[in-house]
Amino acid sequence: MIPSTFAPPGTHNFALFQLAVLGPPFAEQDFGAVRASAASMRNVFGPANDWPAANISYAENFADLTRHAREFNERVAFAYAVLDAAGDGYLGCFYIKPIKSQRAQDKRKQLFQAQAFFWLSATQTALGDAVAFASLRDWLSECWPFVSVAWPGRAQSCAEWEALADA
Repeated sequence: MIPSTFAPPGTHNFALFQLAVLGPPFAEQDFGAVRASAASMRNVFGPANDWPAANISYAENFADLTRHAREFNERVAFAYAVLDAAGDGYLGCFYIKPIKSQRAQDKRKQLFQAQAFFWLSATQTALGDAVAFASLRDWLSECWPFVSVAWPGRAQSCAEWEALADA
């Protein structure tokens, strides 16, 4: 997904928030944010994905965080905790993932090198969705080795994203 010469940053500071690699150290904060925001963030990965379940357990969430940390270390996918500017408050999560598809010929894989998603906790008020999106989009464009990143559900509607597969 990324060149072997590129070192994915473990942290990044923006004016209003910061990123840190998502993993088990954020388990309690992440679980609280996921549980508080489950209904508003469901389908953040598209309408076919119903994560998180309304009754997601701490153990299930912890397993997700462990997987995210492993994928980051293996350079397969990159998940970050979104924290407030001071690094104390947990605001949500940001994901950079390969484009997965069951289709043998999926045009999206030709158009984009990665896809990105984020969600913000329903309980946080420190960061607006539009500011987070613009900041994350610009950071990926300026600092990561991708020519083009898809933002399903944001830059492309979910319907447009699905239609691109067969374009």
